[in-house]
Amino acid sequence: MKWVLSDVDLYNQSKEYVDTAIIPLIPVALESEFKGTVSKGEFITYVCNELERQLKGRVFLFPSFSYLKNSTNVIENVIEWKTKIKQEFKHVFFLTSDEALKNSSIEQMKEHLIWLPVVPFEHMDEKLMRKLLQNQVEQILNILLQSWNK
Repeated sequence: MKWVLSDVDLYNQSKEYVDTAIIPLIPVALESEFKGTVSKGEFITYVCNELERQLKGRVFLFPSFSYLKNSTNVIENVIEWKTKIKQEFKHVFFLTSDEALKNSSIEQMKEHLIWLPVVPFEHMDEKLMRKLLQNQVEQILNILLQSWNK
């Protein structure tokens, strides 16, 4: 389910089955890292959309949390989001390709943050792109399954 009105109605009817929130974390930079940062955001968006498509009825995909790259209070904001969302969802996961978040190693976020190395889709064949996307989603599914089985 996604952050759209029709899915909110569906969510309200089946809350007991939808126990996992997915939130994409998208860095924004306009300096020299502009293209690479956009690539990271695009990749995470593709992965999250595919994950939601495959797990519709079990996960709720929130809108992307965008932030300025190298901002000092990103972790605090993400922890606040996690705390609020945990009131409604049993499992909360943030997906990102931002190395800075991966390396922050904040204890409160370790089990909630899924970092993926970016795969640039810019000049990639559609068939190869789908295959790589599916491989990434399968890895995330394993993480989700482990969490659901705890």
